[in-house]
Amino acid sequence: MFVLKPLARRPIALLWSGQVLAATGSEFYMVAVVWIAADLIGREAGYVSAVQAGVLLFGSLFSGVLTDRWRHGATMIAADLARAVLVLVLSVAGLLHMMSLPLLILVAGAVALGTSAFDPALQATLPAIAPDPVLRHATNGLFDATKRMARILGPSLIALVNGFVPKTQFFTLTAITFLLSALAVRAVNRGLGEAPQRRSVTGTAAVIDSLLGGLRAVRGHGLVIYGLVGNMIGNLTWAMGVLLGMVLYLRATSTDPLTDYSLMMTAYGIGNLGTNLILASRRPGRPQVQLVIAKFIFGTGVFLLPLMPNRAMLMLVAGFAAINGPFENLAILHLIQSRFPPHRLAQVYRLQMCSVFAGLFLAYTIAPTLYGWFGLAPVIMAAGALTFATGLVGLVLVVRRRAVRVPA
Repeated sequence: MFVLKPLARRPIALLWSGQVLAATGSEFYMVAVVWIAADLIGREAGYVSAVQAGVLLFGSLFSGVLTDRWRHGATMIAADLARAVLVLVLSVAGLLHMMSLPLLILVAGAVALGTSAFDPALQATLPAIAPDPVLRHATNGLFDATKRMARILGPSLIALVNGFVPKTQFFTLTAITFLLSALAVRAVNRGLGEAPQRRSVTGTAAVIDSLLGGLRAVRGHGLVIYGLVGNMIGNLTWAMGVLLGMVLYLRATSTDPLTDYSLMMTAYGIGNLGTNLILASRRPGRPQVQLVIAKFIFGTGVFLLPLMPNRAMLMLVAGFAAINGPFENLAILHLIQSRFPPHRLAQVYRLQMCSVFAGLFLAYTIAPTLYGWFGLAPVIMAAGALTFATGLVGLVLVVRRRAVRVPA
């Protein structure tokens, strides 16, 4: 099924449109947070991102204790409205020249907590609005493409407005997109499925189930476990090598670092989106092979980024590295949605979020020290090599698995 075909369904079209806008606004938000933090504390800006990743990890672990009892639509609306108010606080602080590191950290942490509630609820609604497996695969690709489209639109718009829109006012644009996302969810709220299945346990047992349900569900699913571990390592590389590493590297080596970074991320978004459109329009392939390919591509691309001599080559390598995202994300989504019952989907997806944010948290925590010890370029390249090595491990596992299936 062609990846755009699900847009013929009004609930999917409305929800998807809201997520494209919110994801684009989030690109402005993320760039503004990192850039303002770097202005305030230099290469120690990684600690601000570490706070965000740590809160996201905490929220992914514990938010289900509360939100597993709510309708997913209500959770998403509440999270969007809360995030809109929070980022407006930073916008007002910028206008009043009251921006400070403590305020930035406090708001960034609170926004991250809202995101940790929103994302699992969104993923848990997709089977409800796309119950047919073929339609669901195309819908997965469509929603996976929102962040990839945002990596084109966001950096491109940032490069366009850079120089005459203060970075603190990027937060105003983000707040508007969160409000529009909330309106989109509200418009289709009745079609987002019933409240989560009532549990047979209550009290302390229900709390424990919210915390450990995802871990219990993935036991015995070796491929899912590899995907989660690989996701953690890949996001460590993403943060240490690209999100923070290349920001600091370009600030140290480029005459126009924000434009170079924005164009690099635009190229990354184009590579992401192009690969997504191709893979989502085809039937799901072999997820174990897709996961290994993703690691080889991403590891190689990140390793090469600081070696590029000019802007054009930097964009080319970024576009190549971006091919990994849809390979990995669509494979993991297919595994989660096809191997676990509906009432476990949000829990398993929260576990996947934990793997993502654990990698980000670790990267942002140790990156400033590693940059100081070894330099920016060597650490970026080492992060790429680590992801490539994860692909080698996956390749060995695939070969062994096939050998077991072939009789001697």
